[in-house]
Amino acid sequence: MCVGIVVPGLSTAPGAEHDPSNLCLLEATSGSGIACRPLLTRLEMSRSRSVILLPLSCPGERRYEIDTGDDDDERAMSEKTIYLKDTTYNELIKFRNKWLEDSTLQNYQSAHSTLSIMGALLYVTRLYPTFPIPISPSAWLVVSALQECGAAMKLNEKQSQQTRVEDFTRDGRFFERDTVRLRPGWKFLSPVVMRENSVS
Repeated sequence: MCVGIVVPGLSTAPGAEHDPSNLCLLEATSGSGIACRPLLTRLEMSRSRSVILLPLSCPGERRYEIDTGDDDDERAMSEKTIYLKDTTYNELIKFRNKWLEDSTLQNYQSAHSTLSIMGALLYVTRLYPTFPIPISPSAWLVVSALQECGAAMKLNEKQSQQTRVEDFTRDGRFFERDTVRLRPGWKFLSPVVMRENSVS
């Protein structure tokens, strides 16, 4: 299993920040290092039997609801939410640019496979707490992005490196361990199944 995070695309055209086709998937790969590809293209080229998108909601955001209220408190909350979403958007752009640059400078693509194998072996042998190596490089990338944009609780580097792909699907309200803990008000919404048990 692997995991990536949806980030703003590379287009700087007017209105691009509101264009769904400008969304990209940032992920750690063996072939291209830290790669940023258009989301729709990445979904089409995926050979995975199952592809799931896990939407993230920020404080004050009400997905799938129509806001008909007009009181001052509701408008104030809306302004705070818009500011928070704008801040998150800008932080994800900074994170995307930094990791793409670092990937090129450090030739990450040549180290990804080795890191993945070592992380898996250390996890199976239960030795991972003693080595500064991520259990899952792709999960480490995503949780780092969530921390940088303010969505996830700040963890020390060792805790971030111990994040696994399956931790994203466990609700932190019910699990004390092995889950990605979000900051108050942030939450993962119900998974959206894009493909299930099919071969592309």
